[in-house]
Amino acid sequence: MKINGKIIADNMLEEFKKAVDRLNNDGVTPKLAVILVGDNPASISYIKQKQKAAERIGAAIAFSRLSPAISQNELQNIINVFNNDSKIHGIIVQRPLPPGVGDCQNVLHSIVPEKDVDGFVPDSPFEVPVASAVLKILQQIHKSTTFISWLRSKHIVIIGRGETAGKPIADHLKRFFATSIIDVAIKPNGFATFQKKRRDNQHCTTSEVNSKTKSPGKIIQQGDVVISCVGKSGVVKPDFIKHGAILISVGIWRDESGKLHGDYEEDEIKKIAGFYTPTPGGVGPVNVACLMANLVEAARSQAL
Repeated sequence: MKINGKIIADNMLEEFKKAVDRLNNDGVTPKLAVILVGDNPASISYIKQKQKAAERIGAAIAFSRLSPAISQNELQNIINVFNNDSKIHGIIVQRPLPPGVGDCQNVLHSIVPEKDVDGFVPDSPFEVPVASAVLKILQQIHKSTTFISWLRSKHIVIIGRGETAGKPIADHLKRFFATSIIDVAIKPNGFATFQKKRRDNQHCTTSEVNSKTKSPGKIIQQGDVVISCVGKSGVVKPDFIKHGAILISVGIWRDESGKLHGDYEEDEIKKIAGFYTPTPGGVGPVNVACLMANLVEAARSQAL
């Protein structure tokens, strides 16, 4: 069954619009600073999606489009201006950065944690939106009385170890199951609120597959949930999939005609998978909605 990420995202954004209305009553309008270095077409497309979502919930965007010739020091100075602007609640630097700009991690670490709505800065209070999006999608389709027990029963396979998707998703799952969890509640934005009591055997089985993994197909076949974060053709082949598995394609790529694809071909897997995200219209809209969740929370926290 196809998972409609747009419907999930629409429902989330409706809730965030109400939250923004409440902030407006207190004189606060969530505002996101978006920094683009260069003119990468994919980056421009992603930013347009974020702008549309922000407009829908009543948030504001401060968009800075910078020359690819900018130095790392100049870029960090611009970030510091936003760090010190009380009307800016969140800051994102759209990746990838042109190679001449300098070290990407050093640039990102210039963002103060309380405004790091992308979740990449050490000590950031926010989860990486794509990790929250995966959790939100799984929460929407679980069949158990409690999400946590349902998820704990699954063997989750994560394909790819990239810094923007595979790694943060794997890390998020590890944190999610790092302690005993009681009084679990899933917020509309997909985050889980819980009390930590003591370390216990509350984990799910997780396997990670990367380019160095031997016989990746055999590992993928074990997955009740397969999360693919590569962005290449044919990563998840039909004969890799367990019947009834849940497939989530975070990775995306474009063919020569410009058509967008995920890490599997839907026509090949739709009769095998129990649930699957399409591309486009799967993870992408939920990812953007989770970014808006972080922005609204950042504005609320900074207004206290």
